[in-house]
Order: sequence, then structure tokens, then C-alpha cells
Amino acid sequence: MPFPVAPDWRELKTMALRCLAHIHTRFSFDSWLSPHKILARARRSGADVLIVTDHNTILGSAEVHRLAQGNPRFTVIAAEYKTEKGDVIGLFLKAEITARQSGEVMDEIHKQGGLVLLPHPYKGHKLDDELLAKVDLIETFNARCSSEENAKAEELSRTLNKPGLAGCDAHCAPELQAVVNEFEAVAATEHDLRRSLLTSPRRIQIQPVSRIYQPYSQMIKACKTRDARLFLSQIKRMAFLVTEGA
Repeated sequence: MPFPVAPDWRELKTMALRCLAHIHTRFSFDSWLSPHKILARARRSGADVLIVTDHNTILGSAEVHRLAQGNPRFTVIAAEYKTEKGDVIGLFLKAEITARQSGEVMDEIHKQGGLVLLPHPYKGHKLDDELLAKVDLIETFNARCSSEENAKAEELSRTLNKPGLAGCDAHCAPELQAVVNEFEAVAATEHDLRRSLLTSPRRIQIQPVSRIYQPYSQMIKACKTRDARLFLSQIKRMAFLVTEGA
């Protein structure tokens, strides 16, 4: 069966621009997910925008962009970089970010004309005025975060008057369905998309997925980093979730 083809934007006034964001491929240390599988899932879901954000590298998103050939319509070059204040995501990147200090990472992103997305702000971050001043978007919902963490993230977005974006934080294929952003916008160019992320009205669709994928991705990390202790701890965690029916 052929993949659905996006409608011609020139024939539309306003549509729901469907966006899947915060996805990890085999280029991340905690995922074996292939770019081909991500594209197949995104196409079946009718996604217009796909944002792959591997840890510390744009290689995954660049490969997705190369393979997509316009379906989905937009595949944003992006990555999630580890800094001393927590992870920072760069969107619309043209080259790899080489800095690792938070301020320098965000400056490099902006110099490339990119946007800074603050992922899961209440999970592994040291939030301060310097960090928040350079952020363009805040991940107000992360499918791997608790309800409390997501509520605080949404409040932070409102307090700072900065737009929100929801992320599935997918490391395994079924997690791609966890959350979809829908923007009331028409985007013909990447510049239009960039503006829509910052200004267009939006809503999110949430579909809960099993929590078992979280320890599973940590087991992948353990395999890739040869960390036996981490592997054993995540087996125990997974067993507990199975007994809980999560």
C-alpha cells in the first residue's frame, strides 16, 4: 500500500500541521531504532513534520532528511546536546554543534539560524536565568516524564511566555505514537515552519504507551556502553513494570 501523500499546501488556507518531535535513532547511545522504521511510522501516522533529535549528533536527523525525499514534508535537522545544565535541543541546524557548555551551545545554535528547545526542563536540569533567557521553545509535555514534571514545564512556558512543544522522546518504535503536535498553520517553506513553531496556535494529541520502553532503552544503553550493572538494574526495573502491568 502506498504511503499517504501530503496535500498541496497551495490549495489550503489553514490546516492541522502534524508534528512528531524528540525522536532518537541508532545514532543515539540508547536506541537501536532505524531511520527507515521512523520514516515508515511517521508516514503511516500522516505526519507533516518529523524532528529527530539524537544525543550529541545530527547524524540521525541528517539521514532521515536524506531518506525522506519530501515525505514527510519537513524533516528538521536537529540534535539533543548534553551540557552542564542539562540537555539542550537545537532545531534547524546546518552543522554539528561542537560546544558543550550550555551558553556556548545555545549561541552556536542561534548563529546557525536555529531554535533552542529546552527538553523535559524538570528532569536533569539546572534552571537559571542565563539558560532560560536563550531558550526559544519549552518542551511542555514529554511522554517519558511524570504528570507533575509536565505540569511544571507547562507553567514555566506560561510564565516565560515562550511557546511549547510536546515530545514523544521515542527510543523505540511504539513510542512514536505517544504524542502528536498539531499546529493551525500552512507551511510552504522551512522559514514558514520555523515561524509556525514560534507563533501558531497548537494542541497536542496524547496516546499513552507502555512504560516498559524506558528500561528497555536503558538496557540498549548498557549494551552499547558495556555497562553490566546498568543492564542488570534495568532488567529488574522491567520485571517490576511487567508485574505492575505497565
